[in-house]
Formats: sequence, structure tokens, C-alpha cells
Amino acid sequence: MDAVRPIQQAHKLWGWYLALGIALILLGAYCVFSYVAATFASVWAIGIVLIISGIAQIVAAFMSRTAGHIILLLLVGALDIFVGLALVEHPEFGALLLTLFLAVLFVFGGTYRLVASLWLQFPHYGWVAFSGLVSIALGVLLWIQWPVSAMWFIGFAVGVNLIIAGVAWSSLSLKLKNA
Repeated sequence: MDAVRPIQQAHKLWGWYLALGIALILLGAYCVFSYVAATFASVWAIGIVLIISGIAQIVAAFMSRTAGHIILLLLVGALDIFVGLALVEHPEFGALLLTLFLAVLFVFGGTYRLVASLWLQFPHYGWVAFSGLVSIALGVLLWIQWPVSAMWFIGFAVGVNLIIAGVAWSSLSLKLKNA
């Protein structure tokens, strides 16, 4: 009986979930087609989050009781604020750096997944190996096209992610409607 109750409550809200899904799909489509604006908006948002994080670190430093933690929290907070302000003031530079870091992450992370899957050969290891190859290819393509890829990749990736999330919410809402 307890497992049915959350489904019944979610069933009542299926229309809101559908609206959320449609909104995410539309926002994602906008990001895919306006990838430069979406890239800059994403970098700007990351900058704002870092500034807020830095302020929180500094507040935590003054609330801390031990000297070692105070210094560490102040340094991390100051670094967060500095990087956040740099991203907000110069989103094009932030997009360049973030895309380069993502390219490196994709290449090394994909290489790790590929080697680990071939070495360990767990059940269905072929999918993990394939995932590693795709990640390596994506990283190499980003790296080869850098710095041009910096202006479109982040916005495009955010848009695709929003579309997939929107489809997931929409399909969930339709399942809940029929539940």
C-alpha cells in the first residue's frame, strides 16, 4: 500500500511533468540552434555558481574554529571568487578553457574506460569499450577543432542534454497519466 501512494500522488501531477518536459525540449532546441549564446550563458552561470561558492567558503572560514581550516577555506573561497569573476567578465575565455579541459577529460577518461573494459572483460564489456572509443573520438575532435569548438560545444551539449531530459520527463508524464 505504501508503494502505491507516491505513484498516485505523481499521477495527479502528470500534466505538470509533461509541461516541464515540453519546456525542457523547447529550451534545449533553442540552445542547440543558438549554441554560442547558450555557451556564453552556461559559462556565465558556472561563474555565478563559483562566486556564490567562494562567498560561502569565506563565510565558513570565519565560522571555523581551527586556524588550518580558516586559511584553507579563505584560500579556496578567494580562488572560487577569482575564477567566478573571470568567467563572468570573460565568458569567451572561460569557454576556451572549459572546452579544452573537456577535450582532455574525454580523451583520458575514454582511454581509461577502453583499457579497463578490455582488461577486466566484465559481462557486456563491449558497451563500455564502445563508450570509451566514442569519448576518445569526441575529445580528439574537440581538441583538433579547438579553439573554434569552444564557441559551440558547451551550448550544443547543454541543449542536447536538455532535450533528452525533456523527452524523459515527457515520457514519464505519459506513463503516469495511464497509471
